[in-house]
Amino acid sequence: MPVLLLCAGTGLTFVGSAAVSAQAPVVQPVEAIIAGTVTEAGSERPLPGVQVHVTGLGKTAVTDDQGRYRFANIAQGDYTLRFEYVGFEDVTVPVSIGASNREMLQTVMGRGGIDEEIVVTGRRAGQARALNDQFAADNSRNVVSADQAGRFPDLNAAESLRRIPGVSVQREVVGGEGRYISIRGMDSGLNNTQVNGVNAAQPEKENRRVPLDMIQTSALSQITVHKTLTPDLDSDGIGGAVELETATAFDFAGPVLDLSVRGYHQGLAGGVDPLLQAMYATRFGSDEQFGILAAVSYADRSTSGYVFYNDEDQLALVEDEPDAGVTPLQYHLTSYENQRENISANLALNWAVSSATDLVFKASYNRLFDQELSKALYFEGGTEDYDDEGNLIMTEPGTANIFNQYEETILTQQVYTLEGQTTAGAFTFDYSLGYSSAVREEPFDNEVAFEAELESNLFGYDFSGDFPMPNLTANDRATIADPNSYELGYNDIDIDDSKNERYSAKFDVTYDLGSNWLHEIKGGVKFERSKRTLFEANVMELSGPLSLTEFGVGGFVDVSDTGAPYDKYLSLDIERLKDWRNYSQSLVDGNADFENEYVDDGGIPIDEDSYSSTEDVFSGYLMGQATFGELEIVGGVRFDHTRITSDNYEIIELEDQDPIYSDVTGKAHYTNFLPRLQANYRLSSDTVIRAAYFTSIARPEPLFISGAIEIEEDDGEVDVTVGNPGLKPAYAHNFDLSVEHYFDTVGLISAGVYAKKINNFIFSGIAGETEADRTRFENDPRLAGKIIDDVTTYTNGEQATIYGIELNLVQNFTSLPGAWGGLGVYANATFQHSEAETGIEGMEEIDFFYAPKMFYTGAVTYQKYGVEAALIYSWRDSQIVRLSSYDTPIVEEPYGSFDAQISYQVTDAIKLSVDAVDIFNSGDKPIVDERYGDGTHYLEGATYTGRTVTFGINARF
Repeated sequence: MPVLLLCAGTGLTFVGSAAVSAQAPVVQPVEAIIAGTVTEAGSERPLPGVQVHVTGLGKTAVTDDQGRYRFANIAQGDYTLRFEYVGFEDVTVPVSIGASNREMLQTVMGRGGIDEEIVVTGRRAGQARALNDQFAADNSRNVVSADQAGRFPDLNAAESLRRIPGVSVQREVVGGEGRYISIRGMDSGLNNTQVNGVNAAQPEKENRRVPLDMIQTSALSQITVHKTLTPDLDSDGIGGAVELETATAFDFAGPVLDLSVRGYHQGLAGGVDPLLQAMYATRFGSDEQFGILAAVSYADRSTSGYVFYNDEDQLALVEDEPDAGVTPLQYHLTSYENQRENISANLALNWAVSSATDLVFKASYNRLFDQELSKALYFEGGTEDYDDEGNLIMTEPGTANIFNQYEETILTQQVYTLEGQTTAGAFTFDYSLGYSSAVREEPFDNEVAFEAELESNLFGYDFSGDFPMPNLTANDRATIADPNSYELGYNDIDIDDSKNERYSAKFDVTYDLGSNWLHEIKGGVKFERSKRTLFEANVMELSGPLSLTEFGVGGFVDVSDTGAPYDKYLSLDIERLKDWRNYSQSLVDGNADFENEYVDDGGIPIDEDSYSSTEDVFSGYLMGQATFGELEIVGGVRFDHTRITSDNYEIIELEDQDPIYSDVTGKAHYTNFLPRLQANYRLSSDTVIRAAYFTSIARPEPLFISGAIEIEEDDGEVDVTVGNPGLKPAYAHNFDLSVEHYFDTVGLISAGVYAKKINNFIFSGIAGETEADRTRFENDPRLAGKIIDDVTTYTNGEQATIYGIELNLVQNFTSLPGAWGGLGVYANATFQHSEAETGIEGMEEIDFFYAPKMFYTGAVTYQKYGVEAALIYSWRDSQIVRLSSYDTPIVEEPYGSFDAQISYQVTDAIKLSVDAVDIFNSGDKPIVDERYGDGTHYLEGATYTGRTVTFGINARF
């Protein structure tokens, strides 16, 4: 089978077939370097992920993002290089190392014997690059690559990862888009997430999650999910490590201008919204040593939907016996309108300083502006009292509340990195400086409710149907529909802003030993500082004689799109709601009957949860890579030292006294050693067996290490809660075994098992509690004469384990005749089991949060004659998402969706496309369905969004 191979550099030219036999090396004492680049025939793009072998020496290199490879410490003599790339025929090239001590080769690889259109264009070209990266890698990983034109099939990074085995997606409740990802059953906050090699800053105020719906895919070249960790990867990442890499001009063979105009339609919202993307990349200079890539994207999308949920704890009908039945304390019917504006900008500047040094600067900016208007009717039960027999009774009637909220949230993420690589003989030096920031701001969060008293106590819901029905009388229904029934109830305006900034510096050294078995040793050091601030303050809680009719009545809300049997209900005047801050202040300023309950002595109190913290991480590692025949060993140890300083508030709230705020500081430090070992046995040129043992950590969430102290008196007894900056990080022992077989038709079949044993485990959002130092508070003169009741602090959990199986298949049927040759399939499935000891007194072992026992994806694909199409079905089993009253798990019910994608290449430059998500969901199927307890009929929360369709045109020049 003929294969095209061109090598140019020192006058070497070769044209032949893949059948060239290896030549025995004639060894001379002089040591030299073999280096070169590999590009793709036709497109002339650099070809990353090519395995380059020096036959007879057992040395292997893998081409980088620019298609480059390098061998140092090569003895003078005659050798044969073998190039391997899934989807291409293997090729071999004889090389002679003479007195020059350096051979520079330029290799062009193409496909012979199979329809080139199937292999090197469109999404299968991205699939080929992804599979080759996985096959050549030192560790177990999954890769999602952009297609030949640098395009991703999904709008945001989370959606692009949901088809990877072992990865499940947690959707944003209101918008319905993927926001967080769980890797092998671990919460998103237990992943390490990097953008261009820099740890992504985390905007969430209480956890370490990175919202991936902020990151648009317009300039991404590749997303890598590391399932096993080598010593040169960061210490944290019990779930895994996610690397998002943006493109550079050096990723393309020549100048590229890529433009996309698309429309976005959500069934319940109606209308069409704009999605715009543009990217330009070019190289310039006398030797094209400079490169620039700039990419921007803009999206402004409208979504609508419905959420029915319980906003407070469930109450047991018999005191402390939830098995006897429960009832919601506060049940909401909600319609929402959401406007989401995404702005993304990326810049990459390359400079090939010399043949030995390259520099690249990358800047990434992502901004999400989320404007949400919700219109709710909620039912609140009367006072939660129990009689002498322990039965829930009514001491006060229930209320109906017209509750509307207008909220604006701005999430901004920025990442800047300057990195370089220098080679000097057998040494390779990699170095980088990085900065990332994430800011969460809420310029508006206006919540206003008007309440009407009912006859019923609302403690007897009918759960026999799909929707809980409150026990309303005919008079109650008339009251709910009458705007004259309502007076001002709950209302709130607060400030809730958070910021995370991360600074990093990194230096790595690799030494190529030139040995036949121990190929290289590598070491590095890294320093990172993470600074967090959270500012919370209470602005307005209005009290006074304000009726709904005085405030202003809006239209009726109809939730029948979902099939729910609820009556239409009232809403508030929307413009007055948006202006609530000014309107409520004008009432306080102009009428003595109104008062701002938050104001104390003319000032607005800062919330005790506000804090600032600094986390410094000093790390280093040493590792080696060795080969024994077909067995590759990568191993070493990583060292990690963390120092934390947290500035917080102590608040004392004693009866009949004003709250007292004081500044407190907490400090802690800890050190971890992390051994890691990876073995890869390359059974053949297309099959690899992998085994790994590695350790990793997860640092405690800011919520628990804040160091805040809360002292509160109730009925003459004082309870104290103390934060714990000294919480230990969770420490995981991870085991992995897998086998991967790759097909020439750009596909693979793989199977793997994994297990994780985690010590000092802490759930996201909850932690065990233990008694703190009582003596400290018993001897506190401010609490003299007080009865000190509970003094608690947070503590680590005990032990957690998870184990599972991953299966994956990608196959293209290119050998079928005619049009049938465009067919393909991919499918993956994950089966896992988890259990954890929370450290919470009286709680038995439970599953991890967001760890479904099974989830899978299957798809039929097509690519030929300019048509690319896929019909995809994804399904996820039930999963625990949090704990509620009586330590009962909230379980999200199973969910499946059909998605479809189709595009047509009109010309070489123009492509039309249509993508649909959840195509059979007209709005009457919840995308989130949470239940109080596993398999119960008690609805905790259900979200309805319906299908979405994206369509448009792409032009590439």
